[in-house]
Amino acid sequence: MDVATAPYSHEEARRELEGLVSGGALGRIPADLLVDHLIRAYGGAGWPVLRDAGRALLRRMESAEREGLRVASSPAGARWSGAYRTRRGRQERPYTTVVWSLRPLAVPCDCLDYRLGSLGLCKHGVAVLQRLAGRPRSFARALRDGAARPPTVWWDPIRPLDGPGDWLGGVHLRHDVTLSARARRLFVPASDAPGDGLRGDPLRQLSGRERATALSALEQAIARRRVRDPAVVAWLEHERASRARAQTLRVAPATRRRAMRRLRLQLYPYQLEAVERFLETGRLLLADDMGLGKTVQATAIAHLLVEARRVRRILVIAPASLKAQWVREWRRATDVSIAPVEGSPQMRQQRYETTETGALVANYEQLFRDLDLVRSWRPDLVVLDEAQRIKNWQTRTAQLVKQIDAPLRLVLTGTPLENRLDELASIMDWVDPHVLAPKWRLAAAHGIFADGKREVVGVGRLNVLRTRLAPAMVRRRRLEILSDLPERTDTIRPVAMAEAQREEHDALSPSIARLVQTAHRRPLTQREFLRLMSLLTTQRVIANGLAQLRYETLWPIVRDFAPDHARLESLSSPKLLHLRELVESLVVDQQRKVVIFSQWRRALRLGEWAVRDILERVGARAAFFTGAESQRRRTQNVVEFHDDPALRVLLCTDAGGVGLNLQRAASACIHFELPWNPAVLEQRVARLHRLGQGDPVDVFLLMSEGSIEERISACLSGKRAMFDGLFDGDTDQVAFDTSGRFLDVVKAVAEPAPAQEPSGEWSEPDLDAAEPEIDPHAARLVEAADEGDRSEEEARSPGAPAPVR
Repeated sequence: MDVATAPYSHEEARRELEGLVSGGALGRIPADLLVDHLIRAYGGAGWPVLRDAGRALLRRMESAEREGLRVASSPAGARWSGAYRTRRGRQERPYTTVVWSLRPLAVPCDCLDYRLGSLGLCKHGVAVLQRLAGRPRSFARALRDGAARPPTVWWDPIRPLDGPGDWLGGVHLRHDVTLSARARRLFVPASDAPGDGLRGDPLRQLSGRERATALSALEQAIARRRVRDPAVVAWLEHERASRARAQTLRVAPATRRRAMRRLRLQLYPYQLEAVERFLETGRLLLADDMGLGKTVQATAIAHLLVEARRVRRILVIAPASLKAQWVREWRRATDVSIAPVEGSPQMRQQRYETTETGALVANYEQLFRDLDLVRSWRPDLVVLDEAQRIKNWQTRTAQLVKQIDAPLRLVLTGTPLENRLDELASIMDWVDPHVLAPKWRLAAAHGIFADGKREVVGVGRLNVLRTRLAPAMVRRRRLEILSDLPERTDTIRPVAMAEAQREEHDALSPSIARLVQTAHRRPLTQREFLRLMSLLTTQRVIANGLAQLRYETLWPIVRDFAPDHARLESLSSPKLLHLRELVESLVVDQQRKVVIFSQWRRALRLGEWAVRDILERVGARAAFFTGAESQRRRTQNVVEFHDDPALRVLLCTDAGGVGLNLQRAASACIHFELPWNPAVLEQRVARLHRLGQGDPVDVFLLMSEGSIEERISACLSGKRAMFDGLFDGDTDQVAFDTSGRFLDVVKAVAEPAPAQEPSGEWSEPDLDAAEPEIDPHAARLVEAADEGDRSEEEARSPGAPAPVR
């Protein structure tokens, strides 16, 4: 059932909203004033949207109280309507907030949150209302007076749920405003008060000429001092900045052709299209499928802008493991200088201070220490590679990146969305925050709820998302572009578990089932939740083999012995035997180079030990690309994997699952286990199966039969369906094969375990048996439990468990 048709009554919604907002930082503001406002704005959108609007409004109220916002100046005399300024402590905020009406509530502000929040109230407006409510007589008079006379031009802050959502569609004109007939028809006629105006057609999109006419009319209205809506003034300032940025990107055709002739690479037509798209706005998410040459396109854009003298300084921010690759590929393509930012703090500072033109390559972790240096250097263009690093807005990495206020921004990622729409919104925040605003509304407005309220069974209104993303995002699929890409063959190798391995694996299932059963009755405590994550991760480790589970005990004993068949069998790790067979077939018999992936370094160490004698017999060897090696060693290993015929196997954690270009080195890869996220699997394969690969690619996945891996495989279709539906499909809705709620995924994974009554350590107190909402960080915590090579800040959400090693 779609959220728009979710059955509920306004009376029911009013009661629940009053209970919701009354528990917040209301101060003296009447709860019914806010409830009326929310129902007026979202009464027809369905309960999930209305509920989340209430929660978003509460967060603004809490923010106003936490920051100590106070009114610094107010209208002259005893008037309650007019312009206010707010301050935090002794520091006045640079925002203007205007009160026109309390019923209906109309408190516009020129801050970004008012314009993007789609609530009709920001934290500065909350501070003003608290001031008014603190003066009961004046507040009562304001409620009796009703709405003040509306300004000549005002803007409706509630962005429509459908259509492109252009801010100009919410501009209203009073009937007595003098405008040309051509300009007037572009705006919505206003009624007597803001908040009751007629909504325009949300599906209508102004043409370029109509937009120019509308903006010109508003500029004239400002010049005549006829606009008093601070949000309209702020929007026009935003439009002026966008036009100025576009003006700097205009390059004469002759200059463009001359610059591109100096590029040492021949671009494909689709790559030239990306260059053109970037020149339109200077802000772009390049979300091409993996293997289509996003690095090449970014280099071409930077080359053109430097050659045309539009930019001088370029900063590339990439994972540490990819810095050397960026330098190497950049120098193959252009004469524009480039250098990595490395060394001690003094060396990095000197690099920034002495580089006046050209490109620098820094890694994400350096921003923790060098953000001030980056901002002082003032890059004209910032290229953000593997931008899924900022998909979680709560991480420090995302917050630091978003403090870099570069005029031109190019964001590269083949996986802009992995689990939730708010990941995409976090990335778009830095590209163009207007595109998917408001973020608080994404889940409720685009979720399809089985019960109309809670259980998400799909995503809808995908056409709206595509429409709003189109101006700021480019995505092309490999199947559409590279028709001559070599054949790819995917093979699942089922691996029968050893008896001892199966016993250890299945012994954990009852504990998992008990915790899942408890979660159906009430929210899990933090301790219980972390216990559940640990159990699931431990089952995955056991599916890889008991040698990995007991690594600390076994490794010192076995590492110095030859991995003969009997010894491998004694370890209850059948995957190691299958790995030997595959390596012997691919490396020895077929004379190919192979990449082996695992999320655990310990699995890779065991794997290298298991195949070492096979490689030594033919004079070959293996190398690692994980978080355990220095950046220099990893870079050298990649170079040797390409150039040294003896280096035949590269063992990678997911530090090598993104960004690396291995298509000229290897044509086969082996996944030692199945990751939780299907995008991770594709990222790995795309290191080999990409532009420049001349041989057929073979992909092997080792999967333990009857283990948690098989059940994870069955549960991943929902994630993949949302990604494909939004980016690569044309339908308006996508239904998940399983519920999108994390609890349901865990339940499906734990399904074969017999449900038992909680007992002993996990007994629960008598609590209400209402259906709980599962911790929103749950899915991220599962991924955080995997040992990878991201920084701790990126790998974990607040409260995430330490990796099980």
